[in-house]
Amino acid sequence: MAHHYRYSPRMSTFLVECEASTWRRAGLDGMTDEQSRACCERVFRKDLGENALVSNRSIWRNFPLLTNDIWFIGNTVLIGDALRSGHFSIGSGTRLAMDDAIALARAFQETGDDVPQALAQFERQRRPVVEKLVAAANLSSYWYERLSEKMALDPWQLAYDYMTRSGRMTPERLRQEAPRFMRAMEARL
Repeated sequence: MAHHYRYSPRMSTFLVECEASTWRRAGLDGMTDEQSRACCERVFRKDLGENALVSNRSIWRNFPLLTNDIWFIGNTVLIGDALRSGHFSIGSGTRLAMDDAIALARAFQETGDDVPQALAQFERQRRPVVEKLVAAANLSSYWYERLSEKMALDPWQLAYDYMTRSGRMTPERLRQEAPRFMRAMEARL
């Protein structure tokens, strides 16, 4: 499976995900970076078209789910990926970092030069928001870890399961945003 998202008019990040058993069976565990890139180009040829993958110190690894209970020490504060990871499948990593920076700046605007007060206010305001998004990201991550089990679902069931994987898309919200899909799904039930 691939996740890809554009970061410039001509380039996109392209993340490939597979189970460890698939990774070993494909021989990816013994390939060089160049061989691995070529293998992924073959697997995703239909999606890539004539475009080649560009390696950027590409490595295979387990995505780390990181959190920190302590957000700051003294006048040093963690934000963005230094504070916590958000699984890429919900696409909020950059947004979380930017929102952290904005909230930190606002906290200083409101408290002035009182660093401890500003940092405490930053954490008080951001922690509930961050915890909610990180929980959704973790649920999405766990969904992908069970993807092989889900391949037995009918396509409409898989689509519904995928759309509701993080808990951010509720059945009620999906009914509002995709009424035809929900009517068809409910008719099948």
